[in-house]
Amino acid sequence: MFLNRQPELSYLDARYARPGAEFAVLYGRRRVGKSSLIYEWCAGSSSVKPAGARRR
Repeated sequence: MFLNRQPELSYLDARYARPGAEFAVLYGRRRVGKSSLIYEWCAGSSSVKPAGARRR
């Protein structure tokens, strides 16, 4: 279940829409949904794919 993450998804959309190249790091405590957030955000894009994360 993926709930209450619209502000974070909007932030990622805004960062991705900026011109030029950027590097972003997503960090936080374990088991809070960092990987789920990235997978959910990438699901809406045909050109962005997650790298460096594994689904268990």
